[in-house]
Amino acid sequence: MSSSNGGINSAATNGRSGSTGSANISLNIKAPAAGGAAAVSTSTTTTSITHKILPDLKTQRSNSVCHSQETYSGNRRVAPTEKPPEKPLSYAPAQSRATGKEPKEGHLVYCEGKLHSGPLKSLITHMVPTHEYYPDESFVFAFLLSARLFVRPHELLAQISTTWEQQQGAGGGCDVVDDAGQVLYLSINSASPLTQRKGGAAAASAATNTELEPKPQQRTSTQRSAQHCIRLLSEWIEIFPYDFRDERLMQQVRILARKCVYIDNSLGKQVSRILQLLVSRLTALEQYEEFLLTLTTEASEREVGAVAAGQSQHHHNHHHHHLHNPFQTFLGSSHSHANGVGGGGSASGTSNSSSSGNTSSSTSNSNSTTPQPDEVFGIMDMCPSCAHLAHQLTAIELERLSHIGPEEFVQAFAKDYPQQQVKDGAGSGGKSSLNDMKKTRNLESYVQWFNRLSYLTASEIVKYPKKKQRVRIIEYWIETARECFNIGNFNSLMAIIAGLNLAPIGRLKKTWSKVQSAKFSVLEHQMDPTSNFNSYRSTLKAAMWRSEGATEERERIIIPFFSLFVKDLYFLNEGCSNRLPNNHINFEKCSQLAKQVTEFNEWKKVTCPFEKLPNVIAYLQHSAVFNENTLSMASFECEPPENTEEKDRYKTVKAETKQQLLQQLQEQQQHQSQ
Repeated sequence: MSSSNGGINSAATNGRSGSTGSANISLNIKAPAAGGAAAVSTSTTTTSITHKILPDLKTQRSNSVCHSQETYSGNRRVAPTEKPPEKPLSYAPAQSRATGKEPKEGHLVYCEGKLHSGPLKSLITHMVPTHEYYPDESFVFAFLLSARLFVRPHELLAQISTTWEQQQGAGGGCDVVDDAGQVLYLSINSASPLTQRKGGAAAASAATNTELEPKPQQRTSTQRSAQHCIRLLSEWIEIFPYDFRDERLMQQVRILARKCVYIDNSLGKQVSRILQLLVSRLTALEQYEEFLLTLTTEASEREVGAVAAGQSQHHHNHHHHHLHNPFQTFLGSSHSHANGVGGGGSASGTSNSSSSGNTSSSTSNSNSTTPQPDEVFGIMDMCPSCAHLAHQLTAIELERLSHIGPEEFVQAFAKDYPQQQVKDGAGSGGKSSLNDMKKTRNLESYVQWFNRLSYLTASEIVKYPKKKQRVRIIEYWIETARECFNIGNFNSLMAIIAGLNLAPIGRLKKTWSKVQSAKFSVLEHQMDPTSNFNSYRSTLKAAMWRSEGATEERERIIIPFFSLFVKDLYFLNEGCSNRLPNNHINFEKCSQLAKQVTEFNEWKKVTCPFEKLPNVIAYLQHSAVFNENTLSMASFECEPPENTEEKDRYKTVKAETKQQLLQQLQEQQQHQSQ
């Protein structure tokens, strides 16, 4: 059984049934498909759960932000039979918490004390702080998260700055600073530090001649307003630092900061600290992106190297062919048998690879207790402990999670949207292009890590030519998945399950017949997509309760099954309109999105409590991973095709692999000639 997740494709099947499948997950968000669950398919089992879970825990994805609600159950969409009663609404102007029952133009709409909707211009005004008003923390996060659907971030900050400046000017003789930093002296009664510094002798003389004393209260109010502005800027930078990779936004930051510092010179040091923090965050992001680029480059080079290895094996005896890494030798042999070498030849190449790996391991054990990288054949040799491997997977997951910005979720949904007409007059030219805001690919890279781990799991299995070795590595991965489950690392758990359920692994019936798979059945049941992953959601809720009362850092770890988390956000986004019929922004939807993303923000802040093993982490992220065709060929070498369907599959994969090999060789030759 396989299911789609409404645009986040995850189609790994239970390969033990003999069907084909893929563990790939992508973020090509499209219209919701018939399937509603995002997962690899798993076999249903009634095995009891050994993990302690409160039996009455049942969680359902919240869809309450829509006026017309829909409930998703499994792969079906069920409309409620009864329409809930309408809730009373109240109204209030922007920057005010005093609500009334009479609706007025431009007022914000509240429902049961919570902001429900409002015009875009009024919501922007509601973001602008004054000397006695500062927007709620929840409003700031929700609006900054979703406002990019309606107005670019640099345009939003420009409007906040302009509105704040206008309000200072309308506040009874306050100073106004233009974009160039010049002061416009509006009133002799003004006693702000800005006027005292920039007004010059003429202003001081006028104040003396008229014998008007400065107004300390007014000065304090103006300074407090400026402090609130810098606080808002600081929160924006802290929560959404990636927005500030846009030079247009940085220009607005400089303008607003200059205005505030002119009013209160003591804010200069605070602004400096904020900008230093921003530089630090953006530098860390750039270093992470360079790391991701290195992974991509290495993957391409390994593919070319595999082609070269395969070509070399095609012309030389297998016993005289050497590579630094045994698993690279095997990768070369996989390509060589696809290039027309007979089945016996390819099997020989595989056996030699295995023999080379085992010999290296034996040599290592006799000379040193720690195997060297070139002597390691597989992940079991490098990290014999399943618990330690689960710890390293968790370290990788937490590191990658930490770099995902909350705005990336909204921008992932919005990237295929056409330009939207903003009827409230917000945005330059009345349009807000969502595509020019995309500055990061951390979310996509995290999904690619899931796919890599799935294929790494499968690749490590088909490396072994002997059935006993394959049984051992399969049980090793199952135990590692169980350790991930106990930690709260549900993403690695599902990636391993996906890899074990890939068709090239599932078809190894002789191997699976020797596997003690009771533990695997328990894990599959926990991640069963039935009833919209009800078992997993209950477990996740229990993990959240554990995290809230945690006394140790390791008890705070929650790494969600990421594609399901994104799917929930996607349906929440698609299930409700951004605007109501009266053209108000549907802020209740914004709040629901923000609520779920806030949970994610808390999960990604956890520091990894486990000791990191650099060689194991490097292996997990850099080692060669077979593609689907190579996996299939290696699987057929482990256990030959048994029926007509498998024999046809073998011929097809063999032909496709040969064609890909020739094409890659041609590209390599062209590259070398240049």
